[in-house]
Amino acid sequence: MELSLGIDIGSTTLKLAGLYSDGTLAPIVIKELISDQPLPQILTETFREYTSQYGQPDYLGLTGSGQKLGAYILGTTCTATEIIAHAKGCAFLAKKLQLPPPKAIVEIGGQDSKLILLKDEVPIAFNMNSICSAGTGEFLRHTLSELSLPFLEFNQAVLHSPGTQSLEDTCTVFARRSFRHAGQNGVPLELRLKGLTEAILKNYLRTVAKNRSLPTPIYFLGGLSKCSAIALTLAELTGKTIIVPPHSQGIGALGMAVLAKKEAKQITSQLATTSFSLNSGYCQGCVNNCELTVLTNSTQTYFLGGRCESAGRGGLSSTLAIKRPTINKKPAPNKQKLKSSETEGWAIGLDAGSRQLKAALVQQGELIFLHTETTDANLSEQVKKVLNLLIRHLPPHTPFSLMTTGSGGRYLSRLLAKDERLYETEIICHLKAANHIYPQVGSVIDVGGNDSKVIIQSSSSLDFAMNDRCAAGTGSFLEQLARRFDLSLGAATELALKSNKPARIASRCAVLAETDIIHKMRSGALPEDLLLGACYSLARTFISDTLHGRTLVTPVVFQGGAFLNAALLRAFIDLLGLKENEYHIAQDKRLLVGAGALGAALYASENSIPFGSLSPTLHYSKVGGSF
Repeated sequence: MELSLGIDIGSTTLKLAGLYSDGTLAPIVIKELISDQPLPQILTETFREYTSQYGQPDYLGLTGSGQKLGAYILGTTCTATEIIAHAKGCAFLAKKLQLPPPKAIVEIGGQDSKLILLKDEVPIAFNMNSICSAGTGEFLRHTLSELSLPFLEFNQAVLHSPGTQSLEDTCTVFARRSFRHAGQNGVPLELRLKGLTEAILKNYLRTVAKNRSLPTPIYFLGGLSKCSAIALTLAELTGKTIIVPPHSQGIGALGMAVLAKKEAKQITSQLATTSFSLNSGYCQGCVNNCELTVLTNSTQTYFLGGRCESAGRGGLSSTLAIKRPTINKKPAPNKQKLKSSETEGWAIGLDAGSRQLKAALVQQGELIFLHTETTDANLSEQVKKVLNLLIRHLPPHTPFSLMTTGSGGRYLSRLLAKDERLYETEIICHLKAANHIYPQVGSVIDVGGNDSKVIIQSSSSLDFAMNDRCAAGTGSFLEQLARRFDLSLGAATELALKSNKPARIASRCAVLAETDIIHKMRSGALPEDLLLGACYSLARTFISDTLHGRTLVTPVVFQGGAFLNAALLRAFIDLLGLKENEYHIAQDKRLLVGAGALGAALYASENSIPFGSLSPTLHYSKVGGSF
């Protein structure tokens, strides 16, 4: 019996689907792609495993991001876009299962999403996510990983949620930040999970579907279609009939099996078993200047990443040279060192960030104690414990001033004192800390896990900007990349610093940049070059989107937990063209993370706002071991 095999090489999974000549399906195999294994090796091994169980295919077709390389390795000429493959697969299943033919296909995977509109089983329009991953499964995967929440438990929580919590839906990382903030304000987990589900789909409907009314029936495909809670939420938001067909994650591979059989695309050669050497460059064939990965063996040169069939034929330019942006700089005017606090009292600063809670204790401008821990879902109980920890370093029955800042700062000021006079903005607090440690500071660049900001001061003005659209210029990008390599942040930093040739990362979106890194990784790019390239990508995005043409006043003080990564500091210094006397970074690494808390404590001390006078029931003498 003849066997037709279809293969879909995606960004995170490899799917294989077999179709016998009598119309029966061989099992569909879905394999997670291993990051440290080159794609040729993964594809060859998986192909051999599949055919050893289900037989050698007579026909073979490939789709997905790695289709051209896969076709070369496996010896076939049958390739097609994912649009064609999904349309063919859905139409085949609809007939086989006697379902109504699809009019629209919604496909949402790990890092890609698309919409396909069909007429008589033929695609007539389509759209895909481009510069942002917010309408993809990354919204969900990272959050569930942080919560250590199994997929089935997530599904049940959403299905039984009594309501929802509206979350930010413009960016993957911002959605997770909004999710944490809601938790800090006491919103139950099931409402936040329902809100996260809606955020994924609302972003998809706005950016990919362009808010159009979709024709029915709508077939829901991709990794997220396995979740009944997401499918039901999609039906709620659209008010339309949603069909999740069997094998919804492997439809593209099934479609290629159908197409290969129809076109009688037989395997033309044996598997290519030779190893490839890796190079890269920018194609000079046209104005697109696509970045190409060049795989070469003794007989064949293969170009990956081009937008046309002539990729590489016009020659390549080197990727070794790093284009440095033009940065306007000027020195800060001479300033007198700021006077330290006049108060003889003690002060505590609390910086409640989306990722970490930082607390600082100072006396007369001197840092006595600095504490950092991961932000809990129950922020109110956590902050009481942290305050007790700091209070132990005070003399007995000593009053103290207190100031809060960060995304949870206003909430804490109301919780602890029912008065927002305890709250000050992150801009003021980070600048206060920088001025205290480096009195001649001109600018502050702060890059944290989910936020980044630049603060520029001169003799008469203060200018600042924060990232507000995308998380590509924040430390979470480097964190998720370290996880991709199964490395701690420290180990990733050490490895990145060994590179002298940072890879050029193609995308500006944190998640799509990760996709580009995955493709380069599977083609054999060195991990150290990719890790350092990610640091340059982050710095370049910050300069473009946050600094955004402003004149940088030197010296610059670097703050934020992302600069615990010395490779990131190296990238910023290089791209900003900073000389040794034009920047500072704290030697005490705690101050990189805790600058906001230190600034809040200093501000509280200088403004002499006694914590006890605002809330007598929470005065130190009444606290003891319980709140």
